Amino acid sequence: MDVRPEAHIVASTGTVSRMVEKPRTKPGPDRHHLGFADAVSEAFGFLLGRGFRLVELSDTFARYETNRRFVRVFHGRGSYELGVEIGRWIEIDGTLHEQFFPLRDVVSLTTDLDTIGFGGTSATTEESVRKFITRLAAWTEQYGLELAANGDGLFDQLSQRNAARGAADRDVQRARLLRARADEAWRAQDFANVVNAYGEIDSELASVTLSASERAKLNYAVKALGKGS
Repeated sequence: MDVRPEAHIVASTGTVSRMVEKPRTKPGPDRHHLGFADAVSEAFGFLLGRGFRLVELSDTFARYETNRRFVRVFHGRGSYELGVEIGRWIEIDGTLHEQFFPLRDVVSLTTDLDTIGFGGTSATTEESVRKFITRLAAWTEQYGLELAANGDGLFDQLSQRNAARGAADRDVQRARLLRARADEAWRAQDFANVVNAYGEIDSELASVTLSASERAKLNYAVKALGKGS
């Protein structure tokens, strides 16, 4: 079903954010001279031919929309980093949200970022703003149009990949705590806690593998406990 909220939605730290009014804080007066708005209007004009409407344009932000998709182009007010996000509206528990992904994630679905030179796009001069906006627009047109035009399957694919990546990150953080616990137990010759900590990593954290030395400590602790029983 085509859905379009009447209010804009502020981006959260994740890929899904609840519908709220976007803050209206203004960038510094110097930002107009960097030519962001003109550069975006020229470079991203191809979206207008794809059914998008330009619904917002300022010295640091541009937003294009259809009834089902949106594309945001921004120039960080503190970082001066240029970026693009592509999103859709989804309903969760009866509330409308927007789900979006940075262009980096979209490109990396099919292309190694290093092969096209996808890197930092911090721009503090009019020349660099125009250069990077032109580059981001070309990547959006080449790699992001399928997602922006239809792309429900691609959105789901990106969601699943991000979920897997998030689970792997959580595994790494948990493993760091368990390894610290195992190291402390090893120094104290507390073999039961060595086994518990390394065993938890080995059996529960699918994306983490014990190193050879950790495996050796685990085996030693198991044997030591067996001798003591």
